[in-house]
Amino acid sequence: MSQSPRLGLSYILPQQAQKHVSANESFRRLDALVQLSVKSASLAAEPAAPAEGDAYILPAGPTGAAWGGMDQHSVAAYQDAQWIEFQPRKGWRAFVETLGAARVFDGSGWVAEGAAGGPANFATLGVNTNADATNKLAVKSNAALLSHDDVTPGTGDARFVINKSAAAKTASAVFQNNFSGRAEFGLNGNDDFSLKVSADGAAWTNALTVKPDGKVGVNTTAPAAPFELHVDGGATSATLISSDDLVITKESGPPSFAGIVASAGAADRMVFKGTKARGTLAAPTAAASGDSVFSLLGAVYDGAITRGTASIEMRVDGAVSSGVAPQRIEFLTGTAATRSERMRITAAGDVGIGVAAPSAKLDVDGPVKVKSYLKTALPSASGSGAGAVIYVSNEAGGAVIAFSDGSSWRRVTDRAVVS
Repeated sequence: MSQSPRLGLSYILPQQAQKHVSANESFRRLDALVQLSVKSASLAAEPAAPAEGDAYILPAGPTGAAWGGMDQHSVAAYQDAQWIEFQPRKGWRAFVETLGAARVFDGSGWVAEGAAGGPANFATLGVNTNADATNKLAVKSNAALLSHDDVTPGTGDARFVINKSAAAKTASAVFQNNFSGRAEFGLNGNDDFSLKVSADGAAWTNALTVKPDGKVGVNTTAPAAPFELHVDGGATSATLISSDDLVITKESGPPSFAGIVASAGAADRMVFKGTKARGTLAAPTAAASGDSVFSLLGAVYDGAITRGTASIEMRVDGAVSSGVAPQRIEFLTGTAATRSERMRITAAGDVGIGVAAPSAKLDVDGPVKVKSYLKTALPSASGSGAGAVIYVSNEAGGAVIAFSDGSSWRRVTDRAVVS
């Protein structure tokens, strides 16, 4: 045997002439293969100006004067101004500079370190910390980045997948404070997407639920409408939500969230449910003519909340059929104890000020006042549009109401142009 079986190092034989030739050849092989490091494992074109000691793992189809005759997976090393080919043996390890990682030859190809005949497969992996049987992957870092693959390259997409085995299992992300849970979102014990929060890591509140059919519930896990907000101030509290900017109250008499729209027809988009007048949350009843479907209550804050000094209410206007409830809008002012309707807009678009059943587009119960102008400061009659009305305080012969004919202001008394 004239060569070593693993690295092919030439033996020096007894009485061999020029022993230095064999020794130097072995030294060259050792220099190339011991602590093997290669520039790349994907470059197919032979470099035009390699440096002494450069080495490469050849991919499929290498090209070049020397590389063109070499095999895929072999190591090409540049020594003494020429390329030398080394056929790898199973178990050889090489550090690939472009990858910043090691590759191992498994007998048929160079694979990630830790793999024997396939992709890397680690029982546990800890980065800056120790992994264990439960947390097989553990990372301690100020930040972690998951980016799309621009090396292979990939498709440009990036997706993080959490998979569970069955609907009753959990697939979620948990946020902790000193290893005590404070928030969790995902599929928690079912296929609803939910967001839960906790103050102590033990008692949890389901703040948001999105059902598989798209219904959204806030503070309720069983939304009955496309969107349902469930507020519960308790049996003795009248205030459900209270802040400097928003007050929603549960009152014993109208106007309030008294009306209940319970139908689930295609026309329903937002449903407010109360606890009086038309049933309960558990057993709602369809709205009827006159019911309040929505009430926006005015409030002021001066150290204590004053409720109900003004409100805008949407009420059912007319008979209800097929789940469709035509609406009128009422504007009310007064005190918390007594509010009176001041204006309404009917389903037909008629506006009544002090009139509950307006018979025209504008029906006013009382005097109507228009702005007063001096003759030297009249607005443009054409800009105001034909039919506009003003009050001219210093017209010759006395103050007078004037109207626009589209180009001039005319007195209503004799239709003469305001001088």
